[in-house]
Amino acid sequence: MLTLGFMSLSHEHEKTYAEELAKMASDYGIRFIRFTPLDISPGSTLVKALTYHSKSGQWNEVEREIPELIYDRCFYGKDQQSKKAKPIVDWLKKYPKTKFLGLGLPDKWTVYKALRADPILKSYLPATSLAGSAQDVLRRLTKEKKCILKPAYGSGGRGMIHLEMTGKTVKASYQVGKHKQLKSFSKQASFETWCKKVLQHRYLLQSFLDIQDKDGYPCDIRLLLQKNGAGEWATAGRTVRRSYQHGLLANLAGSSESVSFDSWLLSVPKKRQAVLLDDLETISQAVPRALEFAHGPLFELGLDICLTKDGKVWLLDVNSKPGKKAFLQYSPENSKLLHQGPLEYCSSLAASPDKKGAEKG
Repeated sequence: MLTLGFMSLSHEHEKTYAEELAKMASDYGIRFIRFTPLDISPGSTLVKALTYHSKSGQWNEVEREIPELIYDRCFYGKDQQSKKAKPIVDWLKKYPKTKFLGLGLPDKWTVYKALRADPILKSYLPATSLAGSAQDVLRRLTKEKKCILKPAYGSGGRGMIHLEMTGKTVKASYQVGKHKQLKSFSKQASFETWCKKVLQHRYLLQSFLDIQDKDGYPCDIRLLLQKNGAGEWATAGRTVRRSYQHGLLANLAGSSESVSFDSWLLSVPKKRQAVLLDDLETISQAVPRALEFAHGPLFELGLDICLTKDGKVWLLDVNSKPGKKAFLQYSPENSKLLHQGPLEYCSSLAASPDKKGAEKG
């Protein structure tokens, strides 16, 4: 029997989602286990994993061989757990008896360049460059008056900085939880000193987009794309994320709420609705094609898309490990599809081991 391993950094992470997968796995002839990278026994090919017992509703500890297929749901931070787990996952990706459903994506700058190379997607991408120096940032500010510094590594809006130039004064705004922090620099030298410190980490420099709705709430659209049992990409969920009023970002982790895409769409002027839906379809077809061409097969993607006040649609970000909670909450009709997706895809890979879709470790 084929074994699918659901791998995360914590046994509690996405436990409910994993449980639903476990309940359905046997219907597909799949043995489902859950584990963390640190559960792999050093110097062996064994892993201390958890299996779901449907009658008791409990997870039981078992010891198994490293699974043939791995669904990687590890999200790394700066904590010790992440630092210990990352090298183990890198080793797993090279392990010849294992395939990952998708190996994920590189940093945001590399992803941006792959998207930018696609003639269809080019017009949906905000002007972006690599922030090499404080002078690069100042040149953009002098020209556009507002811009965004976005970390090349990271998610959930963490580390993003909004810059605005008024006269010779530069204001830097960023968010810590629900609180907006503000720094003001009246002298160029002081801004350059601060900026140089920020740019010790890799940042992208991006044009500012006003994504606040008519009531002042920043909003963005999140699409969940997954491969189905035929190995074809399909939209498995749609939702809208909204942050607090007059905030800068819609996707800030911990301070965003999800709302139904269908109800949000009603707030969009009717003449724009059809154009928006057409743009979403165009983007959802083009993004997987461009990224797989550049970086190899993937299984799922989360797309962050915004509609600005002038009616223009922009692709803000692409994530290879999208969360499921908001989609399950606001797309209950897609609940079964979201849980079946990984299992159907695994079944198709088992039936055609050499089929384009999974990446060898």
